[in-house]
Amino acid sequence: MSLLLLATEERSDAWVPFVILAVIAVVAVLIVLGLKKVYGKDQGMVTKSEPKVVAVQLKKAFMKPNEMVFLKDLYKILPAEFIAFPHVGVDNIVEPKDNKVLYNTILSQYLDVCVFLKKTMEPVLAIDLYEASPIEQQMKQLHPNVIKALATVKVPLLQYQLSEEYDIQDLRTRVIDAMPSKMVAMLKEKVKNDKNIL
Repeated sequence: MSLLLLATEERSDAWVPFVILAVIAVVAVLIVLGLKKVYGKDQGMVTKSEPKVVAVQLKKAFMKPNEMVFLKDLYKILPAEFIAFPHVGVDNIVEPKDNKVLYNTILSQYLDVCVFLKKTMEPVLAIDLYEASPIEQQMKQLHPNVIKALATVKVPLLQYQLSEEYDIQDLRTRVIDAMPSKMVAMLKEKVKNDKNIL
């Protein structure tokens, strides 16, 4: 009798792992279906709690007129090996090495103008434009961590006052003087080689 009872208990215990496995599979399928419904492609990766439309409007002007004059004059004096872009995000030219806390303070910051070496798109000069008005200067200052980050990666910073028109020779002198010495040496070598060809 006890042998028959023992055999019956073994058969009923054999079903327990299968029942547990079936319950886990059903729960997993329900979770996957629920996630697909919330984050599925048909929803455009928008969760139910997020709005379908983002409330934004087009900015009136990307750049102020005096910033455009500066950029136009900068293009006139830049050697062909360089290119300049306005409103470059600092996070586009530096990346965190270790500590992301300080890096996060500069994520939303941008440089008024950044000059790059065309061949490698290496940033060689950051330009911070400022207004003559002390009030405007106070309102638009570079974050101290941006200045530290530029110094760390050895990208020089030129601060230049905006005006209605610029002395091209002064602008050329200040830009070339602010560039890293290896870039200036490269330009001198190019001018020397161009003279030798003639």
